[in-house]
Amino acid sequence: MFIGAGMMMLFSIVKNPSPAFKSIFQKFPPAGIAMFVVVLAYPTWGIIGAVMGLLYKVSVEQTPGGGIGSPNMVFTLGIMVAALLMAAPFMILLRQVLSGVLAITAMFIGIFGWFLPYFAR
Repeated sequence: MFIGAGMMMLFSIVKNPSPAFKSIFQKFPPAGIAMFVVVLAYPTWGIIGAVMGLLYKVSVEQTPGGGIGSPNMVFTLGIMVAALLMAAPFMILLRQVLSGVLAITAMFIGIFGWFLPYFAR
């Protein structure tokens, strides 16, 4: 899901690039950027998932208690805040594909904030 949304964002930027992106695309072809993103995405999301799992394990031991539709409210709120803080610079820099950034952020919050606690049971 993340790679698909990322590629749609890249296609949108390639179709109508800003001056900054035009200079990037002159140095690096869009197909090369797409391959780099795909190759880098799988290990990156795997590492992020492992870290989130460890953080969830610690949060269950330290702050048990459900809320807002999650078995661990503190963990879910932490994921929501962290995701929004990480996405904020991209929302500002990539205003052209804001809907894609919001979609990826929502997927991140949904997968790691709500689904992970249920799947970890």
